[in-house]
Amino acid sequence: MAVTIKDIAKQSGFGVGTVSRVLNGSPMVKNETRERVMQIARELNYRPNKVAKMLVTGRFSQSTIGIVLPKITHRFSMEIVSGIYTKLNEFGYNLLVFNIGKKREEVFEHIRYSHFSGLLVLLGPLREDEELMLKSENAHFVYLDYHDKNENSIFYNNHLGGGLAARYLIDKKCRNIMLVGDRAKTVQREERFRGFKDKLTEERIELFAEEYIEADEKAAYRLTKKVIKAGRADGIFFYSDDLALGGLRAKREMQSGIRIIGYDDIEAAGFLDLSTVRQNAHTLGKLGAQTIVEILKSEKSIHESRPVYKCLKPELIDRGS
Repeated sequence: MAVTIKDIAKQSGFGVGTVSRVLNGSPMVKNETRERVMQIARELNYRPNKVAKMLVTGRFSQSTIGIVLPKITHRFSMEIVSGIYTKLNEFGYNLLVFNIGKKREEVFEHIRYSHFSGLLVLLGPLREDEELMLKSENAHFVYLDYHDKNENSIFYNNHLGGGLAARYLIDKKCRNIMLVGDRAKTVQREERFRGFKDKLTEERIELFAEEYIEADEKAAYRLTKKVIKAGRADGIFFYSDDLALGGLRAKREMQSGIRIIGYDDIEAAGFLDLSTVRQNAHTLGKLGAQTIVEILKSEKSIHESRPVYKCLKPELIDRGS
């Protein structure tokens, strides 16, 4: 016999109205109440009635795509979201953003009981239990800027992009080359830097220095000033434009000839004439939105669908920095 909201209310000690608000994601509930109700729902293996759910929510969830973002976001990810919004708006879908922080489990519990049409997952992998939960609910999802050959994935080739950044500095006659990354160890960072180092090795150039700092423009500014004062490095590859913009500011303030290249080609990079490796975030977001909508329109179950796997090529943008 199916577990009902009344069963959860009886075991938790809360009223039916309170339990209903918790399961429908209402913010008008105390955290301790939410945690208790969700715990009982899990213990009883509660599955909401989808018909009743649609009557309560006005089918909002059924026309909504969710976006899952990591705890730390930067301008590149915001431009992806902008692309997603633009395309989903054309298709008539709603958009709801989930920022994963300390309450990751709570976020996925909300996703589980909300019955969204689909999810777009940015920059990083889901945990195994999260993937299994989504598949058990037949919830389609697409990774953006991350790849898994067994799952829907749309991403840029970071290894190739790292090689393009190295090629830029080599062509500018740099020989004491350093790279600067943020301290978050991600698949994107590892692939990008491996491509950069592979290209240097191919050209028989030894990496001069490697630094990892906070993902902060000011930290990059301070480091670059220190590097310029030391007077040895003649080229720097920054993991992202967010960092490179700090380095560019230091370069110009100190009137240095050091070469700088970033990665992403965020909007500000064009305004400030920063050389970079372009991976068009807006295009990536629009492509992700179009892909999830096409998957949903196919009406195939998650087990019948063949994974979409698209690898996009980045592009070198030389602005002379």
